[in-house]
Amino acid sequence: MLPTLFTKVMFLLVTCLSVSALGVWLGRNIRSLGAVIGLGIAFFVGTFVVYFSATAAPPVAISLLLAWTLVSGLFMGPCIQGYSERIGWEGVFLCFTGTAGAMAVCGLIGMFSGVDFSGMGTYLMFALFGLIIFGVVGIFVRMSRTVNIIHAILGMVIFAGYFLFDFFRLTKGEDTWPEAVRMTMSLYLDFINFFLYLLQLYAEISSKS
Repeated sequence: MLPTLFTKVMFLLVTCLSVSALGVWLGRNIRSLGAVIGLGIAFFVGTFVVYFSATAAPPVAISLLLAWTLVSGLFMGPCIQGYSERIGWEGVFLCFTGTAGAMAVCGLIGMFSGVDFSGMGTYLMFALFGLIIFGVVGIFVRMSRTVNIIHAILGMVIFAGYFLFDFFRLTKGEDTWPEAVRMTMSLYLDFINFFLYLLQLYAEISSKS
């Protein structure tokens, strides 16, 4: 019997997170701004390459997916290293397991609650745009600790919503490898974004200043 879409996606997601973790470890000591910018561009461009290459032969599509997650891990490496210096690797691991737990709970609700979450897509998209704008402003304007905490909580709420939305979509998707690759991309992005906002929240709450 062929694996279901859920099985395919979970296998790919666990593999992608493992590859990404390797990338974070390898990239944790990157200090060159040029290298970080280059990795960021590669990650952004790779998102479209992987998405539109999902219809290629499964070995090719999956190889591109794993290469993309490795690049994303390298890109996040310096950021995660920075958080490890603020809250320790134990804190980073706690946030990672907390993200996995949030994904599991939201996944169960999204798949088995019987609620139709398909209508959330438009609202989540506009909320995400607002979050991005807020983040861009934060690059140029120093925000207070309270504002950073609120920003992190809003980010976590939005990506918890994406967990619900994408796991609901998983129950409606066609059981094919192209669909599995694209769903894995969506859930991977949900996971790392929730994880980064949880790290931000943990670091702000733990800060004594």
